[in-house]
Amino acid sequence: MAATRARRTETEPVRRAQLLRAARKVFRAKGYDGASVSEIVREAGVAQGTFYLYFPSKRDAAVSLRTGLMEDMAQAITTAVESRTSFEDRLESLIAATFKVARKNMDLFSLAFIGADQTHSKMPSAPLEHALPLRVITDLFRDAVDAGEMERMDPEIAARLTLGLLRQSVIEAYVFSDAEESNRIEQGVSALLLNALVRRTG
Repeated sequence: MAATRARRTETEPVRRAQLLRAARKVFRAKGYDGASVSEIVREAGVAQGTFYLYFPSKRDAAVSLRTGLMEDMAQAITTAVESRTSFEDRLESLIAATFKVARKNMDLFSLAFIGADQTHSKMPSAPLEHALPLRVITDLFRDAVDAGEMERMDPEIAARLTLGLLRQSVIEAYVFSDAEESNRIEQGVSALLLNALVRRTG
């Protein structure tokens, strides 16, 4: 009995990931409104009841996909600022990492921020400024201000504004724009933040 429970438990993360992959594929093809649980389980190759063991509704699957996206973004931001290079280099890395994650997940950004925020009022917004990235960037900015590498300003306010700008920029770049325009947006955001935040001497 214990062995059976262990095997079942071991398969739960695999099954959940399988359902999320199927949900992502169906959302990408049909959009949030056009997708159905029936199509998701057909894509996953499981019974409909299996879906409800993991997700109470289609909405919960979409929220889980969005949460995974935000976790990937948080990890990318954290990794980008861990180096011991200059503040300017770490800021450039942070911006590049944000756009890289967005570029790889354009469909999820559309689902998370366009469908969720504008079409589905019952799906709460999940802004980029959640706890971990905000804390990481606030600490980066505070250290840079103390070291004289960043213009003197409130680190937390600067972090919140930076994250807000990055969030809106990646939506603009990867939901509403083509590849050429996306590159221009990334370059423009990078230039804007570097010029605004990095303290120049001499």
